[in-house]
Amino acid sequence: MDWLKLIVIIFMLMILFSLFRGLFFLTKGGDESKKQLLKSLQWRIALSTLLFVAILALHYFGIIDLRTQLLPN
Repeated sequence: MDWLKLIVIIFMLMILFSLFRGLFFLTKGGDESKKQLLKSLQWRIALSTLLFVAILALHYFGIIDLRTQLLPN
């Protein structure tokens, strides 16, 4: 399960990178920056959706158990 945590952390870092990249292009301004901002937003939405669906699929197939791993005893 350590490999799974590593993959989730990598995905979260990629999402954060895309978030701050979008913030950079938002403050920069200009037509080219608008295109880059939109591209950054698309990447962030795609990565977040992929991570969410992957976690739900792992729970569905029994690889992870969200009830025992997220909720306290």
